Amino acid sequence: MCALEECEQEFTPKYKTQRCCCEKHGKLLYNRESRADGRQQREPWNDARKERYHRRRALKKAASTGNPVRFSEIAERDQWNCGICGGSVDASTEWPHPLSPSLDHVVALTKGGIHDPANVQLAHLNCNTIKSNRDGLPLLLTG
Repeated sequence: MCALEECEQEFTPKYKTQRCCCEKHGKLLYNRESRADGRQQREPWNDARKERYHRRRALKKAASTGNPVRFSEIAERDQWNCGICGGSVDASTEWPHPLSPSLDHVVALTKGGIHDPANVQLAHLNCNTIKSNRDGLPLLLTG
């Protein structure tokens, strides 16, 4: 039985120490266990990590990537105002609060938008979630 609890697949180990049915599950199990016992530490959620996350997400969606997007620079440029509803965004509100700050791609990556400072704006998490990959404010008001 695979050691990854959600897998439940029966398999025959190829070597004595094999605990999982495939390499992918073995890596996943190793990462979970090593984070739990302190051998691995997660990198803090800072501008550099956010940029890598968004750039990788853009590449997975086959979107182009332009200049680096720094959250702090976008927030200052937008003067801490939500680009969707126009309300002010409180920098001290933390995720997953609905009014926490987030980055919104004006033209969604799934619709051919580019991951570049010219295509991102500051938004409340809730506004960004409601907007999804649709175009702007009229959809928020109607549905």
